[in-house]
Amino acid sequence: MADHPRVSVIIPAYNSAAYTVETVDSVLAQTYRDFEVIVVDDGSTDSTREALAPYAGCIQYVYKDNGGACSARNEGIRRARGEYLACLDCDDLWLPEKLEYSLPILEQDPGLGFVCSPCFTIGPTGELIGEVRYPFDQTNAYMNMLAENFVLAPTVVMRRTCLERVGFFDERIFIPADWDLWLRLSRRFRVGYIDHPLSKYRLASNYTLRNADKFVREADYVLEKQLGELGELSTGKKDQLRARLQLTHALLYLKAGEPAAARQMLRRGMAAYPLQWRAYGYYVLSLLGPSACRAAASARRRG
Repeated sequence: MADHPRVSVIIPAYNSAAYTVETVDSVLAQTYRDFEVIVVDDGSTDSTREALAPYAGCIQYVYKDNGGACSARNEGIRRARGEYLACLDCDDLWLPEKLEYSLPILEQDPGLGFVCSPCFTIGPTGELIGEVRYPFDQTNAYMNMLAENFVLAPTVVMRRTCLERVGFFDERIFIPADWDLWLRLSRRFRVGYIDHPLSKYRLASNYTLRNADKFVREADYVLEKQLGELGELSTGKKDQLRARLQLTHALLYLKAGEPAAARQMLRRGMAAYPLQWRAYGYYVLSLLGPSACRAAASARRRG
């Protein structure tokens, strides 16, 4: 790698040796070559260190005591030398042209804080599951992001100077820490977009599903942190955004097989903004048994 690389790719790793190797390989296979790779091992107890030993000349390996993914990302960012930064989780992958397509977008428009794209989803063994794609409106990216996190982490390449102005990952948050950062960036800077997938997001651990209560607490914190700083936004609009998030929580609980918790979230949302009509439909479905709950959980979260 170059002494002064244009891009720094940070990979936080924890007890996923085989996946981490795949992730590193996907970065080293980039057609754009001016980058460095920093793997921050967040206290792994498996064979991650040994698995990465053959890459000693190609990556920077950093071991630290376990502190969570955000602390590992921030450690990598502090060590990074690149003008542009990307944080790629150790089970996600890039297509070879990821940087080749991303860098020109950022270089042509200095006002962009980051660039993102749609994303393929893959299973535990790499099998293609589908594609995550949301309508993108550059003129209203921040307000749309308040309503729903439409950016998957492996699709993002950030401008370092913009990240330094808004601050690194918030280490008080674990699950929606990426949403928190995208909100802070998109509030201050415009967002670039590439309209085809260049990354693969692995649906393997179901961590959010298994920790729904934690996600709900953290996501509520992220949204309230933003709304508290938006004095110009009307109370009605803030309540609408709160209700939208409660609907998201309800769908998560339905997917986790917890309809009572889902109904609690829906009641919160209806109390905040009674005109969110979909919430009433989901409430009825949650009373109709497991098959109806599964149908509701798989519905597209729009409206």
